[in-house]
Amino acid sequence: MVITAESVEFKNKSLPKCDIDEIRYGVKFISGFEFYIGRIYCIDIKSLSGVVMKVRLTSLYGVRKKRLDRKYSMIIDALWDNHMREVAESFITLFKNEITFELLGILFSQAGIQLTKQSKLIPWEDVGTKDYYRYYAIFSKTNPHNYKAFFYRDDWNTGILYSVSRYILGVKKLV
Repeated sequence: MVITAESVEFKNKSLPKCDIDEIRYGVKFISGFEFYIGRIYCIDIKSLSGVVMKVRLTSLYGVRKKRLDRKYSMIIDALWDNHMREVAESFITLFKNEITFELLGILFSQAGIQLTKQSKLIPWEDVGTKDYYRYYAIFSKTNPHNYKAFFYRDDWNTGILYSVSRYILGVKKLV
């Protein structure tokens, strides 16, 4: 796999940076009869035309687990440095310019967020987040039942949502 500022190449397929639409990543555990017997590191990159480039790294019974874990982390870091950071920064620029935008169905404005188009606005002072190994949750602190969870492996661009929301909360000194 070759990741540069211009493109991503994998198994004789090349995806130019301008064609990358969404990215998701995560670890899927392989179940045995009574316990996990391995893991699959999953990285999916979707093009604007909907074609998905799938990268899978598999470890069974702990064989090559540390090596694959390092490789997986290196790939995610390279994708972040060459592609995802720029996307996150574009959303942050919209926020700085006081432009309302939508990311993964959440409406971001200067006043706060709306988890759905029908829900009430949650002021920034009331916005809470939790980051877990498999998912990221964003919610109302005063009403924790008013939340949305995004799974890194299943939901596209969850890493970007994490970065943008945490940046805004940091700037407002709420984390």
